[in-house]
Amino acid sequence: MSLTLRNLVAVSCALMAGSAVATEMDTRAYIAPSVNYTVADKDWGVDDAIGFAVAVGKPVSESFNLELNANFASHSAKVGSGGSGSLDNTGLSVDALYFFNRNPDFAPYLVAGIGGLSSRATGLNETNFAANAGIGFMKMFSGVGFRSDVRYRYTDNVGSNPSINPGDWIVSAGLVIPLGAAPVAPAPVAAPMPVAEPAPAPAPVAAPAPVEHTIIKLEGTHFDFDKATLRPAGKEKLDANAVVLNEHPEIMIDIVGYTDSVGSSAYNQKLSEKRAMTVKKYLEAKGIAADRMTAKGMGEANPIASNKTKAGRAENRRVELDEHAK
Repeated sequence: MSLTLRNLVAVSCALMAGSAVATEMDTRAYIAPSVNYTVADKDWGVDDAIGFAVAVGKPVSESFNLELNANFASHSAKVGSGGSGSLDNTGLSVDALYFFNRNPDFAPYLVAGIGGLSSRATGLNETNFAANAGIGFMKMFSGVGFRSDVRYRYTDNVGSNPSINPGDWIVSAGLVIPLGAAPVAPAPVAAPMPVAEPAPAPAPVAAPAPVEHTIIKLEGTHFDFDKATLRPAGKEKLDANAVVLNEHPEIMIDIVGYTDSVGSSAYNQKLSEKRAMTVKKYLEAKGIAADRMTAKGMGEANPIASNKTKAGRAENRRVELDEHAK
C-alpha cells in the first residue's frame, strides 16, 4: 500500500493547521462499533479481508480519549501460496486518541495503541505483541456520531520467528454511541426584583454635563467555559459598580456579553446573550433601574486575547459595561 508513515506525518500537520475551531467536549463514555478492511502483509500469505471491531472509550481531558479496542478479521489463504484454510486474527489493544479539536462537525485525531494479536490457522496458534498508529476523524450528529480512521498495525515475532513481523494497514468506519444522557448546562437563576418605594417627583435640575463615553472592563467578571453564571469575584466587582451607578443616576449602561471562539457562531451568540442578561438581572437586584440598562450579546466578536491559548480564551469569556449619559 502506498500510504507511508511519512504520509501520516504530513496529514497530521495539515490537520493541526486547519483545526483552530473547537467546542465543549462530551465527557460521556461511549461504544464505537465499526467495520474494517485489512490490507494484509505478504508475510501472512493470505488475502485482504473485511472484519469488524468494537471499542469502549471515554474522554479523559480536553485533548485525549482512552479506548479498549477489540477487532477480528478472517483471511483466506492466497491462491497459489501453497496454503489452505483461513487465518483468523483477533486483536485487543489499549489506544490513546489525541484530538486537535472537539468540533462536532469535524474532529480530527491521531491514534496510537499497544496490545496483542491472537492468530489461529493451520499450524499456527499463538498470541503476539502488536502496536498500532494512525489518523482519523469524528463527526457528531444528534445523539450519535460517525468516525473513520486508517491505522498501521505491527505484529512482532509471528511463528516465533524474529524475522517475521507483519505490518498490516487497517481502514475502518463506524459509529460512536454515547452512553447516558447528554449533559445540560444549568440555567442561570435570576435574583428577585427588589420592591422599591415610589420615588418623589424630582425637582427641576440643570442639564447634567456630558459624561465621557468610556468602556469599563469588569476585571473578574469572566465566566467559566460554556457557563453564564457569575463567579464570586465577578459578583464582588458588580457590587462595587452598583454602588457607583446608584450614586450617579444620570449614567446609562450598555451590557455587552462575549464568548471565546470555541463552538459554533450561533451557539456562542446565544451564550453571550445569556451572560449579558445575567449581569443585567444581577444589577437590577442591586437597585439599578432596568430602563437604565440594555443587554446584548456579541458572540465571539471583538476578542481581547488570542483564542489559540487556554488563557486567552478565558479572557474572552467576559462581559463589558459601556457607560454613557442619558
